[in-house]
Amino acid sequence: MKHRVVVIAGITGTGKSQLAVALAERFNGEIINGDALQMYEGLPIATNKLPLAERGSIPHHLLGCVRLDAETWKVGRYVRHATAIIGDMTSRGKLPIVVGGTHYYTQSLLFKGSLVDDGATEHLSVEVQEEKWPILAASTTEMLGQLRLIDPEMASRWHPNDRRKIRRSLELYLSSGKKPSDLYSEQREITSAPASSPLNVRVDRDHGVVAADEPTSGLRFDPLLLWIHADVGKLSARLDRRVDTMVQEGLVEEVEAMQKYLREQEHSGTSVDQSSGIWTAIGFKELLPCVLANSKEEFDVNVMDETKKQGIERTKTATRQYARQQERWIRNKLLRTLKENDMLSRLVVLDGTELAQWQDNVEAIAQGAVAAFLSGNPLPDTTVLRNVACEKFLPQTERQIKARYCEVCRITLMTQREWDAHPRSKKHRKATKIPVDWGAIYPTAQTADNVSHPELLSDNGCKY
Repeated sequence: MKHRVVVIAGITGTGKSQLAVALAERFNGEIINGDALQMYEGLPIATNKLPLAERGSIPHHLLGCVRLDAETWKVGRYVRHATAIIGDMTSRGKLPIVVGGTHYYTQSLLFKGSLVDDGATEHLSVEVQEEKWPILAASTTEMLGQLRLIDPEMASRWHPNDRRKIRRSLELYLSSGKKPSDLYSEQREITSAPASSPLNVRVDRDHGVVAADEPTSGLRFDPLLLWIHADVGKLSARLDRRVDTMVQEGLVEEVEAMQKYLREQEHSGTSVDQSSGIWTAIGFKELLPCVLANSKEEFDVNVMDETKKQGIERTKTATRQYARQQERWIRNKLLRTLKENDMLSRLVVLDGTELAQWQDNVEAIAQGAVAAFLSGNPLPDTTVLRNVACEKFLPQTERQIKARYCEVCRITLMTQREWDAHPRSKKHRKATKIPVDWGAIYPTAQTADNVSHPELLSDNGCKY
């Protein structure tokens, strides 16, 4: 029998951690962190670790447990540790509650056979990604050209103007070192192979491909998923206010302490990879110029204030961008995987847009859903809200297959249905129609009389 697990998903700033504590207190649960950066020591404000005072008596696992000088954790290692913790909780009669904003980690924990995807860089801000791989900041045309050189098969799947998908494919290649098309082909072979097949082996232990002794697809656990949905546009002001609060609570001083640690490591001859792990947390690189300016023996106060102001604005921008990345992952990855596994019925969508109504719209409904889940009763029906939240979520039949270009109309078509229908379109028929020189065929048809009376001419130019 599979262990029951409650998973809380949602973009940053929607109250996931607070909901996890409330549910754990009522249903005898313990919490497993599902945020890739909150696993590390340091930057508790920047990474939004729940303060000790707000955790109550609830144990939190995989939170602040990785030392700054330790090797960077990857998703496979997280899945192994979280799986063991869930087993231990269940044996003690506790309800495991997984909560965090790195949905790639959450999805890899729930579903067996997960393969490296563009989620490997989901927790990195756009600025960090582009600093690490400058090609990701290039124009869409340049990125597509690079992808065509690396992986022509994958490049042919995307519309030339679809910057997001082209960029994601390059991210996958840059983070894994393998062509995306090869990885997807590898995944199909693994997940379709029988248990005794030689293909049923761990391809990459750190990146979450399954081990030889576990089934290659399906769910590891019996889950209930709670998605706190909030409109990113309406949430932006709340995210900006939260950054202001973080600064008041000591975010700049926190970055200063981390920079001091880096200097100490440098003086001791130890190099620190700042392209991964805790060093990619939003707020660190954004506010670092302010900290460096403040460390100089002589500095202009006005310049210092302006540098700090710019760093805060960069932090706010990066936070909003990250929220959009999280929303896209939920819609385009997590929901699609739930649908493919016929598990959308286990998803309860909660409206976290209005903070003043959070208790009624989020906590109360979530508690009712968990109670129904544990007792085997029907879950609350949130189909209407789910449809609104998933308005950009394409069904399987609409998935993009391959980019095809009509030379006549100079247009790129993505789906088989679009390609089949295009020859019958008015634009294509008009462009492919052979022009007829009616004057050459009927040189005497248009006399001065019928030219002055065009109503006497038929549609093809012939006189009635």
